[in-house]
Amino acid sequence: MGYVHSLLRYLKTSKGKHDMIDYLRAMIIIVATMVVLRNAIDIAANWVRYFLFR
Repeated sequence: MGYVHSLLRYLKTSKGKHDMIDYLRAMIIIVATMVVLRNAIDIAANWVRYFLFR
């Protein structure tokens, strides 16, 4: 529990808040990139199936 209290105390500081915003922004960018890549792969796979296996 000491780690949790230390983390919460850190997040209450201005640097901690700034870091948390940066981490959340990075996670959003990573998830958005994964979604875009997944959709691009699905589109490419559908094109391949359509043109090769008509």
